[in-house]
Formats: sequence, C-alpha cells, structure tokens
Amino acid sequence: MKKINRLFTLILSIVAVSIHMAGCATINKTELTNEDLHTTQEKLAIKNNICAVSIAIIKNRKIDTIDDATGCQPALSLNPDSIFQAASLGKPVFAYAVLKLVDQGKLALDTPVVKYLPQGYLHRSNPFETKPSLADDLVNDPRLRDVTVRMILNHTSGLPNWAQGPLSFESTPGTEWLYSGEGYVLLQRAVEVITGESLDQLMITLVFTPLGMSHSEYVWSPQLEQNLVPAMTSNAIAIKPWHFKTSIAAATLYTTVEDYAKFVASVLNNDHLLKQFTNSPVTVEPKLNLSWGLGWGIERSANDLFIWHWGNNPGYRAFVMASVQSGDGIIMFTNSDNGLALAEPITNKVLPGRHKVFQFYMLRDGFAYFMCEALGFCI
Repeated sequence: MKKINRLFTLILSIVAVSIHMAGCATINKTELTNEDLHTTQEKLAIKNNICAVSIAIIKNRKIDTIDDATGCQPALSLNPDSIFQAASLGKPVFAYAVLKLVDQGKLALDTPVVKYLPQGYLHRSNPFETKPSLADDLVNDPRLRDVTVRMILNHTSGLPNWAQGPLSFESTPGTEWLYSGEGYVLLQRAVEVITGESLDQLMITLVFTPLGMSHSEYVWSPQLEQNLVPAMTSNAIAIKPWHFKTSIAAATLYTTVEDYAKFVASVLNNDHLLKQFTNSPVTVEPKLNLSWGLGWGIERSANDLFIWHWGNNPGYRAFVMASVQSGDGIIMFTNSDNGLALAEPITNKVLPGRHKVFQFYMLRDGFAYFMCEALGFCI
C-alpha cells in the first residue's frame, strides 16, 4: 500500500509539473503570435536543432506561400525542388488513388479485399525488400475474409502497424481503430492486381501527372539524389537515409512541400472526394474530438472540421492539417527526428485556435504518451 501511495504521489507530482510546463508553453505560443511566420520558423528551427524545415500555406483552397528555414550552421541550401521523405503522408495520397478506382468501378469500399486477390495474400516478412523471403507467409486466418477496403482506409482492419513475424490480427476486423501500415500494404497488393501496375507506376498515372506533382515518387531513383534533403537525428547529426527500392503506400513517398500542397489543394477543391474522405468516420479519441475517415485523421471543433496526418521516418518528420470549411491549410516537412516539435506552433499561426490533435498520444513522447495511452489522462 505504501508503494502504491508513493507511486500515486509521484504521478500527481509529475502531472503538476506537466501542467506547469504546459502553462509555460502557452506563454511561448502567445509570444510567437506577434511574429511573422518565417521568423517563427527560423526561431523554432534553431531552438530544436532542425537543419531544414519547409512549409506550404494554403489559403482559400489555393497555394499561397512556400517557405523554408534552417536552424544549423552552415545553413542547408533549400529550394522549391528540395525533396523529403514524407513517410506516412503517403497514406492519404494512396487513399485518394483508391477512391479514384472506386469511382471507376474497379473497387468497392465494402467488398472484402481478398476478393481482389484470387491467389490469396502472401504477406512479405519485410515489405521494403525487393526479393521474396523464406519468412514470407500465406495468410490463412479466416478473419482476413472480413477485412474490407473501407476498414483498411480508416484503420479498423484489426491488423498491426507492422508485424513482427507472420501476420496476425490484433483485434476483430471492424470493431476498433488500430493504426495499421500492414493494412495499407494488403490493400496495395489488391490494387496492383486489379490494375496490373506497380504502385509507383499507378500513382504517376492516377495522381502525380494529373496534379502536376513532378517531383514525387514512391520508390527511390538516382535522380532524387541531388535534391534529397539529408536525414538527421534530433541532435542534428546526419544519418544515412533509407533508399526505398520498392514502393510501399504506407511509408515510401518522396516529395516536395510544393508537390504535396498541390495534392492537398486538390482535395480541398473536390467536394465529392472530400465528402468521401470525411463522411462516417470511426472514433479514435472521443476526449479530443478525434476520428478517422478514409485515409485522413479528422479533428472536429465547434464550428469546423479539419483533416490531418503526420509522417515519421528515421531522420524525417512531416505534418499536414487543413480546414474543410475555410480551405486553409499547412504542410510541413522537416529533416529531423525532432521535427514534430514545430507542428503545433506553426499550425496555430495558420489555423488559429486550440487544436486537440496535438494532445493525441501518437504525436507525443515520454510521460505524456504514457498518461494518455495507458491511463486515458490526456493533458
């Protein structure tokens, strides 16, 4: 009992410190509101040891501003063609392509994905490898027959984010939200079968060329090298970036901030697709008014609805958020493991208000993550 009391006292003390720190952070945010956006970028980049941050601002559903900053000396040379790994920001782009195929009658949202895989689903033990492995497994779990296209897009497939060994379910399909990269790989395989094209070729045809995204690819190519922004740790130490030799919808998008802004602007200007993305979302975190649509996270406020997503690859962090009502939005790419520290203050300058998404445990670390995920106390 004494140990429990001491633990409870410790938790209360840490909570008090966390709340105090949150109050201090609020003061810092207030100070930042009087600065122009570029100055804010620079100050935050220097403070957080981030050598490259590129942002695009969308106003009234049109690209308004492209800007960049560096927090290192010597400063990195950035330009509109600077390429970042967008990581999971590739998921909404893939979802966009999937909904295009739905409109063409080639896919149906509520059809089991395995119906598009007549030979069954051979799960790759490492989807990032170009060659098959003896560890690859043919999935025989009968629950696979219940997984629909919609469930994968809104992360209710029941599959894990990434499997450690043979693919197995963590929950019953359709019963709860569980972020899953494996689900997106499954759907990617189905899309490749029905179209007869690899993902990287299909995305060029369906998305990149129509939207003018001329600096975007889902697979590594040598021509990316000269414009690829180097990957860095949170201490601004350069690391070798992953060169993805095979395209994976969930993780391997290479792009520029301007290209991604073209994609977001297209989404905001397409009422039909926007409604498909946001209608009938599944609950993620009710305390924070967070849910998930088809490919996008959704934050609801009293007067607005926001779509959002984040990206996390070694040496790169990215964030995107946009208002469905105003058509304003922010896209941010960084080359640092520390990059998400910039997401909230920069977003708040473009989309004013208190965005509870930044209290979401998957965007946070350390004690705050433990309190929100394990105990349901999201400060």
